[in-house]
Amino acid sequence: MNKVFIEKMLKAEMLRYEAIKEILPAKATKQLEKFEKEAMAVVKDIVLDIVKESYDNNEEEKKETKKVEVDFS
Repeated sequence: MNKVFIEKMLKAEMLRYEAIKEILPAKATKQLEKFEKEAMAVVKDIVLDIVKESYDNNEEEKKETKKVEVDFS
């Protein structure tokens, strides 16, 4: 897909989401904002775990020794 199109669609969805938040009652908005913060914390933890796991896997691959056979005949 076209990069500009995707950017515009994401921006449109963000504006739509903000408009829906404006319509909601204050109590619902506060709960939604609390949920957003908790969801972002969970996503952040997941991303950090994935990055750490990927880094650990790369380190393990580097530490592996390869057996080399040398023929002195």
